[in-house]
Amino acid sequence: MKNGDDGIDGRVKWVEEKGRNDGESDIFRGVEEMSGGGGEVGATTEENEPWSFVAEGNGGEEEDVFGVGGEKGEMGLNGLEGGREASVGSDKSAEEKQLEVEEKALTTVLKGPNRAFGDLIAASGITDAMLDNLIALKDFEGIQGLPPLRDIEDLRYEKNTKKSSRADIERQKQEEVANSRVRQVDDKGRAYGTGRRKCSIARVWIQPGAGKFVVNDKEFDVYFPMLDHRAALLRPFSETKSLGIWDVNCTVKGGGVTGQVGAIRLGISRALQNWEPGLRPPLRDAGFLTRDPRVVERKKPGKAKARKSFQWIITIFTDISSSHLLGLYAELGVGSGSVLHYSRFP
Repeated sequence: MKNGDDGIDGRVKWVEEKGRNDGESDIFRGVEEMSGGGGEVGATTEENEPWSFVAEGNGGEEEDVFGVGGEKGEMGLNGLEGGREASVGSDKSAEEKQLEVEEKALTTVLKGPNRAFGDLIAASGITDAMLDNLIALKDFEGIQGLPPLRDIEDLRYEKNTKKSSRADIERQKQEEVANSRVRQVDDKGRAYGTGRRKCSIARVWIQPGAGKFVVNDKEFDVYFPMLDHRAALLRPFSETKSLGIWDVNCTVKGGGVTGQVGAIRLGISRALQNWEPGLRPPLRDAGFLTRDPRVVERKKPGKAKARKSFQWIITIFTDISSSHLLGLYAELGVGSGSVLHYSRFP
């Protein structure tokens, strides 16, 4: 050990003396000279350099050994997207967990001691949409301008449980139609009505007046001389208690006297209804607003009229014993002393 220490001390002294003589403070230069020159030191430094990813023949360019460089950009974008998906997934997972908790709680209630309520809902056919509507109505309860939920439920229950006959339903519909009717008057202040009966068609105009009644430019007592026909024409006015305060002008064509009377009466009733919709109930009750559908039945072939048959004449001959009637006896099944003879006269 002593010899080694003496050698090191001697070198250090030589370096210090060398630096003093040269006027330089670089002690490593002396070490390089002692070790045999700068070239060998450079060689040793190159041999002792630490290993790196820089390739010697690439001119300073880095070599991608593990293929990490090409994935840097993709990793950046994918990383952001992955972060967003992770956040959305966490939100969804939280919502799903919340729904699972609520479902478990509801299942516990329905399958617990009060499960009869759940069985009742399942058996009644109540859907989720119905429950949502009920919940929405419950949320709207108390809003100004909307009826209370209890009143809505009571009205619905009353409507569903109320049992009405067909006549009541028809009467209600007629009342609604009557309420929706309005007065219909032309430019001359007249109300118009059309009437039909059998083959007759009548056009009737009425307006307030002194009670004139004109049929085809003739007074109605001249056109209908029979009292029954004139009484039938005045029935609508007597039912509405307005006899003598209307002027009536009508034209009628086709059919006979009875058909024309019925057509004019229907036209008068409809004209009164158009003038004043409030007159509809008494006219309806009397049957004056109903069109009589009865017409003459058509003739059938083989018949004298629609149903009338032709006349058959039956003659009975007695005490006939002719031989040429033996065949007729056998066909008719009668005795030899009498025979039934019949003939047809159109």
